[in-house]
Amino acid sequence: MAAIDRFILLVWDLRRNERGLAVPTALMALIASFALASVAVISTVNVQQGTHRDHDSKEAIAAADAGANIAMLRLNRFLSSLSTSTPCIGPSGEEQKPSAAGWCPSTAVEPVGGATYQYWISAFKADGSLEVVSLGKSGGVSRRVSVAMDSNFEDPVFADEKLIGEDNIEFNGSAPYIHTDIGTNGGIEKSGNATPTICGNDRHGPGKEAPTPTCSGVKTEGEKSLPNLSAPENIENENSNCRLAANCPNRNDVDSYNKNRTSTKPWDNSHSIINVTSSATLTMGGRDYWVCGLFVNSGEIVMPVGSSVRIFIRTPKECNLASGAVQVEITGSGKISSTGFNPQQGFFEVPGIYMLGDGEVRLEGNSSGNKELKNEFMLYAPKSHIDVGGNASYNALIAGKSLTIHGSVYVESNPSIKEPDLFYESLFERKRYVECTGATISPPNSSC
Repeated sequence: MAAIDRFILLVWDLRRNERGLAVPTALMALIASFALASVAVISTVNVQQGTHRDHDSKEAIAAADAGANIAMLRLNRFLSSLSTSTPCIGPSGEEQKPSAAGWCPSTAVEPVGGATYQYWISAFKADGSLEVVSLGKSGGVSRRVSVAMDSNFEDPVFADEKLIGEDNIEFNGSAPYIHTDIGTNGGIEKSGNATPTICGNDRHGPGKEAPTPTCSGVKTEGEKSLPNLSAPENIENENSNCRLAANCPNRNDVDSYNKNRTSTKPWDNSHSIINVTSSATLTMGGRDYWVCGLFVNSGEIVMPVGSSVRIFIRTPKECNLASGAVQVEITGSGKISSTGFNPQQGFFEVPGIYMLGDGEVRLEGNSSGNKELKNEFMLYAPKSHIDVGGNASYNALIAGKSLTIHGSVYVESNPSIKEPDLFYESLFERKRYVECTGATISPPNSSC
């Protein structure tokens, strides 16, 4: 009974004594504080993980875009090697074999920033189209894009506009009269007191500006690239240059010149320059001329009926000239015309002038505003600035990298002018862009 009595007394004493109560209270407060802190930590970790994944996702899609752009760059570099018989070209231009499913071998994984990319290209088709699928990866995130591409080798350069300045067109002073359709990927700008008359349609680039055409023409927005130019094969050795001097094997092949020939006129052989001055007339009856410059100062160049003259202006570097050096110039009463252009008789041939590099073109002739004394030619200079001034008249097709028009020039383009046959290097352009879903890449464009 003594043990039981002591136990009862101990329990009774605990009921009245509060010693030790602070311990569980403090413990419970500590547990509650820890729980609240854990929630904050977990929330912060989740946010950081989401931010990191969002960064990886953005970096992966950027890498996929970079891969598609690099694929297009490489395709354009080696486009001349692509055909239906050689439908796959590798990153270094090497020939590849397509799979049974119609896809070329994938590229190796390549780094870009903190991410990587690799891409697949479908076999080249007869219509000039193909598809690029690019896979970008960053961290544990993968993103895929599909880009449909088409080459513009089937599109005539002057199918729509006849006066083109790819980067921009500027009217600077005076009142030129443009009686044809014009186009640029940039803006059509006016500076000074320029009051141009645009009697045709005009196209400007996205987000750029252009004046409203004067003669009920339509103003549109869009882009069109000028393809690079390829000279005829072996033109360095097979050309008509000897016709410019009195040294052709057959003297009947010498181009007619109404002045006495000198060491520099009409042909400066040491500098490979055609030089027609002082009321002289050079009648060019050859086919392809391979020169470093074409200068007509108060003289005239004539293409006779039945000829198809093409004058190829070599790059400044090949001619030991600086980039941007003037390589084509018409000044004074200089003129280029064609007896092969006679609409009344159904003849529409004009000589073609082709700039292979970035030399400058200056068309600064004056014909006293006589619209009957027109210059008749086709000028294609995709890397050059073209300056058109004076008060000469043109019935021509003109395209350049950029175009400045001033003075009181008159420009028209007969829609039947025959563009001389030539191979333009095609360029691939994006026609469709979509992001693919899922990570599967068999076939590469699945779920795209």
